[in-house]
Amino acid sequence: MGMEKYMGIIDHEHHVSPRHPRMSLMDRAAQFAPFAALTGYDSVIAETGRETSERAELDEMQILRMDEAMRSIQENLSARPYVRLTRFVPDPRKNGGRYEVIEGNVRNIDQSIGTLVLTDDRAVPLRDIFDIELARND
Repeated sequence: MGMEKYMGIIDHEHHVSPRHPRMSLMDRAAQFAPFAALTGYDSVIAETGRETSERAELDEMQILRMDEAMRSIQENLSARPYVRLTRFVPDPRKNGGRYEVIEGNVRNIDQSIGTLVLTDDRAVPLRDIFDIELARND
């Protein structure tokens, strides 16, 4: 049965409508693109796959080093000591976060609200500081 039923039209030229222009290949391909029934699904998948780090707990040696560094900063506050600190930045959308290194001169340590304030007005919560060291301001 295959080709016999098309024998009457197989040698004819392809019909071209005078009224409707031929569709471009891009427009024809778009007709077969997948339907996006779940709007935003791709961004949800990307967010789920985005990695975060867990907040590390300080061991006893790190706590002693941090206390010594904070004491030294407090004693030399008038000299605006230059520090390099590693802080944990909690992720606003999921558990965990990331670590970032900040450098700058310390203006103040505000114990009442628990922040270390740099001269460029960045305020770092003391609870988020993972490591701090006095550095040279070159």
